[in-house]
Amino acid sequence: MDAAALDALIAELADVGDPLADALVAELATHPGNRASLDRGLREGRESLGDLSGAPALAAYLTELETLTAAAPDDLLESASLPHFTISPAEHVLDLGAAALIHSYAPPRTAAVLVGTGELTSRALERVTDTGRWNAAALVPGWLWRGEPGYVATAQVRLVHARVRRALRRAGEPLDGGSAGVPLHQVDLARTWLDFTLVTMNADAALGLDLTADEQESLYRYWRHLGLLLGVDGRLLAGAVDTAGAQLLAERIAAVTGPPSEDSRRLTRAGLEALAGALSDLMPVPARLAGPMVRAACRAMLGDDLADQLGVPRSAAAAAALRPLVALTRVRRRRLRRDAAAWERLVRANVEATRAFALDGGPAGFAR
Repeated sequence: MDAAALDALIAELADVGDPLADALVAELATHPGNRASLDRGLREGRESLGDLSGAPALAAYLTELETLTAAAPDDLLESASLPHFTISPAEHVLDLGAAALIHSYAPPRTAAVLVGTGELTSRALERVTDTGRWNAAALVPGWLWRGEPGYVATAQVRLVHARVRRALRRAGEPLDGGSAGVPLHQVDLARTWLDFTLVTMNADAALGLDLTADEQESLYRYWRHLGLLLGVDGRLLAGAVDTAGAQLLAERIAAVTGPPSEDSRRLTRAGLEALAGALSDLMPVPARLAGPMVRAACRAMLGDDLADQLGVPRSAAAAAALRPLVALTRVRRRRLRRDAAAWERLVRANVEATRAFALDGGPAGFAR
């Protein structure tokens, strides 16, 4: 899809939510007893629920999730996410927290929605942890099969987005002083998808945690399936098969997105403060240095222009301290790749640590 066709698609989907998830949330509001059926259906399958003629939205939601999963190749579900695990859970604190999540605060409309919840500023670390746990579960190999933890968590995250849309629609509150429109619409969802793919992989490279072209393409393949489970229109993701395709999507979305707002900067401050506390718990970094290092890493991963717009302070000393660490990380990683057995042990250990964190918040993931 060329830029003009992508622009037309973005314009078409800029006021479209997630019809299946939105319908289910409305149905659950009317029939709250169906929540138990939802939980059972996600874990045991739609057929375990018998006749669902009285819950058509639940039936449609489960059917789509199961159809998408059944159509996914086995190798995609079992191994396409493995490049993610060439990077440790502790290192993913930075690419997920100080890059992907901070980048997600940049769009003013999204920031207004997030600030409106009141939770991402007052409970920043808890929200970052929740996102990290979902991300971990969704990427563990084999965990997107029907009934597995990543599948269930992803289906529930999709419904969280729908509940936010419903709440804001019912409140009728305008966003950014304009028309209320549809919050968390398809373009917002695609932008968030890019935060977890393009932004994260670029952030890893900035920290010396480079992925090969084949590894990146494997992750894009996995995340396109994950995006469908999250309710993103597949047409938006069809061309995002590699960095070039994802970059084109990001550029076209950026063209219709305003600059960061004061809400964006407020969320950024809260998020970086929370991450600094997590970093000092996870890595041998003194508490007094954690803040400057997180901010320096954020600037390196997002670039000075966006970091300035988000109000991330500059620190020449922290930036200078970060540069040799990045160089050493890149050298260490290249050497480790040459030993296939050691590389496989690294990946396997990171998978196990991530699995433990996703299940019970074990020490290898975000600080609780």
